[in-house]
Amino acid sequence: MVSLLSKPITPYLACALAATLIVCSFAPFNYWVLAILGLMLFYKAIAHASFKQTLARSFFFGLILYLAGTHWVWVSMHIHGGASKGLATFMTLGFCVILSFFLILPFGGLFYFLKQTPIGRTLGFAACWFLHEWTSTWIFTGFPWLLIGYSQTESLFRGLAPIIGTLGISFMIALTSAVICNAKQDIKRQSYQTLLMILGVAWLFSPFFHDVEWTQKQSVKPLSVALVQPNYTLEQKWDYDMTFPIREYYKSTLDTYKDTDILLWPESAFTEIYQDVPNFIEQLDETAKAYDTALIFGMPTGWLKDDRVIYWNSIHAKGEGSGMYHKQKLVPFGEYVPLEETLRGLIQFFDLPMSDFSKGPSNQAPLMAKGIVVTPYICYELVYPDFVTATAKDSNLLLTVSNDTWFGRSIGPKQHMQMAQMRALETGRYLIRSTNDGITAVVNPQGEITDVLPQFERGVLESEVYAMKGFTPVSHYGTLPFLIFSLIIVALTFRKHSPK
Repeated sequence: MVSLLSKPITPYLACALAATLIVCSFAPFNYWVLAILGLMLFYKAIAHASFKQTLARSFFFGLILYLAGTHWVWVSMHIHGGASKGLATFMTLGFCVILSFFLILPFGGLFYFLKQTPIGRTLGFAACWFLHEWTSTWIFTGFPWLLIGYSQTESLFRGLAPIIGTLGISFMIALTSAVICNAKQDIKRQSYQTLLMILGVAWLFSPFFHDVEWTQKQSVKPLSVALVQPNYTLEQKWDYDMTFPIREYYKSTLDTYKDTDILLWPESAFTEIYQDVPNFIEQLDETAKAYDTALIFGMPTGWLKDDRVIYWNSIHAKGEGSGMYHKQKLVPFGEYVPLEETLRGLIQFFDLPMSDFSKGPSNQAPLMAKGIVVTPYICYELVYPDFVTATAKDSNLLLTVSNDTWFGRSIGPKQHMQMAQMRALETGRYLIRSTNDGITAVVNPQGEITDVLPQFERGVLESEVYAMKGFTPVSHYGTLPFLIFSLIIVALTFRKHSPK
């Protein structure tokens, strides 16, 4: 039994409550302290469980966590993907079941085998949680959503983000939860007291780090930006009869905001293929140059290769901007279909528009805009911590375009925005974000949203940003130190015994 405020509850109820509390620690709720409470309950549920119990409870915890935190995929499957309610529910459940195995492996398959000493359980829990989140950033192309470090984006402790990153904060939260759970029986142990002192110092001084300027302004003169949020429905975007009205709308924003340094349009602002409309692109380029504006927008790209057209989800810079970027981190089923020969055509959801993209090459050159280096990210790419910190090193400004219309009025777009805040905080750079129907915003190097447009309204967000230079500590080493530390913990505390 697990104790909650001195009242016993069943382990599975504890796991369900733990998962729910953790989801409430993220946007849009932002009750950051619930992340610690949630992991305390999960720790209590598995700390002294048998092997089979640990497997089952870890899986159940993961299932509730992902059902509560990523249920918005149902919206894209049913509302926009054409799947029936029953099929969308089944597919969402299957998706969450698969994600739950990310928790079975480190906890059911590893935590049980660590030494059941106080320090072994405490450090082992933090190491296993870190390995769970780290694994989720790359296995099966990765799905790094609900990383518990995001819960601190707007807390007193966000000052740690530029130093240890999102996954480092996750390690600290998991360690703190285990330390609190073991306080009653371990408070007199020297090893526990040392650990408690280290944690206390880290959390105590974290707020002071928030005021540290890890990066500096490259110039005292700000850049003016205009971020367009057109608020088109998906049906409108893919309606052929809307092709020219959509073009005219975007061209009108170029004329209206002609004195802006950077004008940003969202992901797939145009659903036509870039190479198919050279005259239109040339017109945009010439107009932007005449206005002395860097125009950046999302638009699919296609090239003929080996008698087959290869498509990319791309960003283009024109006028006083230059460069082209192809998305590297693709969304499974949304932008490409795994097991395509089997699934393509099976149901409408597997034939969504633009679900046949290819992965962009690595080491692509960044974009240039008004003489500064801009690192672009398309939608989902921004949720990969190491990917962003590695590619943003030599940039002056972060830019992301997205189309969260697929997820309606769910919590998904708000979670996505929170991750964008964390990327700005980790890299010490301004981030500008243009989306189809929200959330369009500007984030400063402290991870604070300085300007934002209301969701589901057409508008243009005018703001100012600065080109930044320099590096945050986490930009240099990413998650590698915590990965090494976690593996060392596992190696030192591992024990061989038969599962029960």
